[in-house]
Amino acid sequence: MNTLLRYTFLPLFVSFVIFIGTCLVHPSHVPDMPPGLPWDKFAHFGMFFLLSAVTLIDYYRLHKGSPHMFRWVFWGFVVPVVYGGAIELLQMYAFAPRSAEWGDWFADILGSLTASLVIIIFLKKREYAKKKISL
Repeated sequence: MNTLLRYTFLPLFVSFVIFIGTCLVHPSHVPDMPPGLPWDKFAHFGMFFLLSAVTLIDYYRLHKGSPHMFRWVFWGFVVPVVYGGAIELLQMYAFAPRSAEWGDWFADILGSLTASLVIIIFLKKREYAKKKISL
């Protein structure tokens, strides 16, 4: 299988699932959650954490463990954040039963930022540990 397709399929699939969940599913089909916590924001955070994590890991593997840092962060953080903003705009202007909220986009940003920091720190520490081991 083409290497680029192999490492872009999972991020594209996750993006598609997020799009379906946030734009095409009618709000009346979403089950009610127990009151008290902003479940919607947790869902946005989790979806974009997963999207960024998958994108960062796949990009890392695509470049055999040494991605260019700017491009890595661009594809793993900037693109998901812009995608989240675009989804909110689509919900406001194109999908009538849906509504856009700044809080949803903020949760998207936090999810992507958290995933970016966790993945980059984890992979860099793992690289450092591998370099320190010398037999």
